[in-house]
Amino acid sequence: MGLFDFFKPRGIVVKVIKGTIGEKKEPTYLILFTKEKGIVEVNKRKYYFLGFSEQSISEMSTAKALTGAAIGTVFAPGIGTLIGGAVGAKKKKKTNYTMAFMDVESKEKFIVEVNLFATHPNELNRLVAHDIAKEETFEDNSKGALSKVEAIREFKKLLDEGIITQEEFNKKKKELIG
Repeated sequence: MGLFDFFKPRGIVVKVIKGTIGEKKEPTYLILFTKEKGIVEVNKRKYYFLGFSEQSISEMSTAKALTGAAIGTVFAPGIGTLIGGAVGAKKKKKTNYTMAFMDVESKEKFIVEVNLFATHPNELNRLVAHDIAKEETFEDNSKGALSKVEAIREFKKLLDEGIITQEEFNKKKKELIG
């Protein structure tokens, strides 16, 4: 092990939005890389990593919009209120990730929606889906057999294009993961 490898992160930290990895729900998980391709360790248990999808979200802070409007009103009532509210309501982009895992021993599947915590997004490139993810398939007449992760990505694209609703996407994702 060289000096560079010594300083290389041994895992990623994620903050949970929804779901669990394993039986116990935690506010954050440390997902450790292992030497085995496609296998990670979480809370001293090994999991097949089945893949992930990402979704960018823009959110607006109502509190900041109101604060901006109030400050604008003080300096220039009327137009200042509008400008202050618009400036204060600046959209903030963030990315959520949906990750799928399968317990190596029990074969139980877990899906979790997370944000990265103290981890650079480039570290996600070190997470490689295990070959078992290719075996987890369903039939779709228009595309043939797809892995569940690929199918979720396809449905995510439909959501992003406004073809399906968030509720429809969540329902289909839940069906696919089982």
